[in-house]
Amino acid sequence: MQFVESQDIRPGMRLAKPVYNRNGVMLFDRNTKLTQQNIVNLMNFSLIGIYILEPAEPLPPISKEELEFEQLQTFYMFRLRDSLVNISKGKTPTDLAALAKDVLEHFGTLDHKVRFTQNIRSNTDFVYKHSVGVAIISAMIGHAMRLRENTLLSIITAAFLYDFGYLYVPAEIMKKGEDITAIEGSTITKYREKAFALLHADTNPYSIPPDALAMVTQMIQAGRKEDHSVDRSKWLIGTNILTVADKFDRVTAMSLSRKPDSEITAIRHMIRHPDIYPEKVVSALSQSIHIMPAGSCVDLTNGEKAMVVQANENDFNHPIVLSFQFNKIYDLSDPDVNKDIQIADVMRTMDNRIEVDEHTLEQFESDDNLSKTVKKFREKKRRLEKTQA
Repeated sequence: MQFVESQDIRPGMRLAKPVYNRNGVMLFDRNTKLTQQNIVNLMNFSLIGIYILEPAEPLPPISKEELEFEQLQTFYMFRLRDSLVNISKGKTPTDLAALAKDVLEHFGTLDHKVRFTQNIRSNTDFVYKHSVGVAIISAMIGHAMRLRENTLLSIITAAFLYDFGYLYVPAEIMKKGEDITAIEGSTITKYREKAFALLHADTNPYSIPPDALAMVTQMIQAGRKEDHSVDRSKWLIGTNILTVADKFDRVTAMSLSRKPDSEITAIRHMIRHPDIYPEKVVSALSQSIHIMPAGSCVDLTNGEKAMVVQANENDFNHPIVLSFQFNKIYDLSDPDVNKDIQIADVMRTMDNRIEVDEHTLEQFESDDNLSKTVKKFREKKRRLEKTQA
């Protein structure tokens, strides 16, 4: 699989990911072989590019939930764009409250972890895609923390609005990403404050929840830099959630200008800075998304490559893995093993998904000797957990 920019799309290429219109209706399914007319239609959607399959490459596995996730992201992005355009023109964002409720219903009530993936972003659509990503992550975190529905709706609404000002930041600054000067940082803050003024917080004509406006204010004041001197003692819980969701979505997102971090790298970074990213919020994030599910391929610190054969629901850093090189199992929750071998990082596919070796996983489950070994590890862990409890 590879990413091809719009100007390089050619007839005969096969789509690796579906393409949806602004209403979430699928226009082209995976494995569609593009014609010249298809390409003309794709150009009408101002896509920055598409993922294509290599000539002999089979379709990678993808679940129904993952497909729906991508569909909803596209649908939400266009709905949010319409609302923000209305605000910029002094018109009522009629869909904003309904959009927040839709995100809550889909992602703020889940009883299981999801595979969080993002579409590739450009400077022109970054704000919309990022805001939708943060809203989805925040909904899942808030649900894991058992927050009330009204609080969740306020957090989701704030996620849609706190980066509104980036729509007005000059393109030459946006292209720099986070590599900006202090003066450019001040310029960005001024644009964000200017956009916040369009919300008319004093009269609140758009009926935005007051606590959502307070969260937006705190996010703008904090800025993007990881400033350890910022006093966060009086922050709302929603602002802490937005800070974690913002960081996670930004560093793991695909773009044309930077290589994304993996989920495990992003979360490990936040764990090292609890004064900025509260531990309970980061923990709720790790409870909401798959970081290293069974079947994902990983790099170990001893140089070996391995596959996760059993995820560790209590600590994603310490799963049971199967080494490809030596066909050997390592229980990374065992201190004697973990002192010498840890997870360095997960292996990624071109579209930033966790690389999953389904075939090897099936072989693992059907191998009697290996199955007996992993059952032994599982029973050992159960006894240890029971003793600790």
